[in-house]
Amino acid sequence: MWVGLDFGTTNSSAAIYDGQQLTLLPLDPVNRNPSILRSTLFMTREGAAYIGREAINRFTEGNVGREVEYAWKYIGDAEVTFAGLGTRQQALYAKVDANAPGRLFQSMKSGLRDRAFSHTNVFGTAYTLEALIAIVLRLIYERIEASIGQPVTGLVIGRPVHYAAHPQADALAFTRMQAACQLAELPNVTFLEEPTGAALAYARTVRHEEHVLIFDFGGGTLDVTIMRLDGRGKREFLATDGVPVGGDLLEQRLVMGRLLPHFGAGATLGPRRLPFPTHILEHLSEWQMISEMTQPKYLEIIDEAVAIGDRKRELKALRSLVRQNYGLPMYEAVERAKVELSEREQTILGMHMGEIDFDESIPRWDFERLIGPDVRAVEACIDRALAAADLRPNQIDVVLRTGGSSRIPRFVRMLNAKFGADKLQEMDVFTGVASGMAVAAYERGQQP
Repeated sequence: MWVGLDFGTTNSSAAIYDGQQLTLLPLDPVNRNPSILRSTLFMTREGAAYIGREAINRFTEGNVGREVEYAWKYIGDAEVTFAGLGTRQQALYAKVDANAPGRLFQSMKSGLRDRAFSHTNVFGTAYTLEALIAIVLRLIYERIEASIGQPVTGLVIGRPVHYAAHPQADALAFTRMQAACQLAELPNVTFLEEPTGAALAYARTVRHEEHVLIFDFGGGTLDVTIMRLDGRGKREFLATDGVPVGGDLLEQRLVMGRLLPHFGAGATLGPRRLPFPTHILEHLSEWQMISEMTQPKYLEIIDEAVAIGDRKRELKALRSLVRQNYGLPMYEAVERAKVELSEREQTILGMHMGEIDFDESIPRWDFERLIGPDVRAVEACIDRALAAADLRPNQIDVVLRTGGSSRIPRFVRMLNAKFGADKLQEMDVFTGVASGMAVAAYERGQQP
């Protein structure tokens, strides 16, 4: 059986189609909605792998609130040549977190475009990014087969229109994603642009001619597709475009724009009142980078800042954030605040754990100020797609919104102003793309 898979930056889902009915598959029995799997991977010291909500739960139970403890560990021998003494065998040691029960990986899809992320060490074993993604894909594949009760003969997997703005980074990301699928030993994999998949799901219901723009706004990218439907089952794709703007980036805007003062921004150190190093706080832009600050070289800087800095409460909060692994809870709180700002004019973003104790009131207008450059980038993407399709906004009959970030009011207002509120429709924001991939998979499976 052919299956459609939406492997997303934040969430993943899969579906099958039999020509009449779409069925979403239960990829994550632990999640509140089993059809939605968080695209996460947790690796234990013993090499066991867990995905989805269970991965987050295991990381949270074993790491959050745990004090990082470093110890010297023997990692091997090397030949070292000394002047006048000749070559000697030298034992090599490194400081490692002695008690970490496992490592959590999130938003791995975004890392595909980053050439600098070639591999990482997981408790003494080197894993490439492709290998980590392959582990997730293989576990998803096994859950799909268990769910449908028969072998998977082929997969149509969604891909963003552009993984990255730069063509070389975009090509690199796609090549690495293909390699991950090969490592996972997935059968007969083909790729389809994600908004195109969403368009296919919608096209099943159309009974008259219309121009449709699909606005697919997920965790890692914003993708746009414009197509013409004839109402009799035929479709013509006119243009696609995309930008690497997604929900993860919008959360970073909140952290860097509103939370840094709670973690020592503006502090001065010692009698000379030297500024607290900005490169330390730049690590707060991603929760994975916060984990990197558990290295001794960063902890020493933070400890010294606490000892001689003038904003001790905030610097102690930073130390607690890093030493006690509170980066993930912070970003989960930021994500909740982002969602709440789609429903109300103001929200409270608070953290009360370890030595972190603050409540930050965030009005929607300020969030919209912070994401202003991203709104402009998204609108420019839409304008490029319209130009490529040789259409004006008033010639678009329907605007389909899908992806969690498509609910953010500032983007909805932008679409309303450009196309008219009466043209906007919302698909299932988390599974619309998977449904379209299932339609495409069914069609591929019918081909001789």
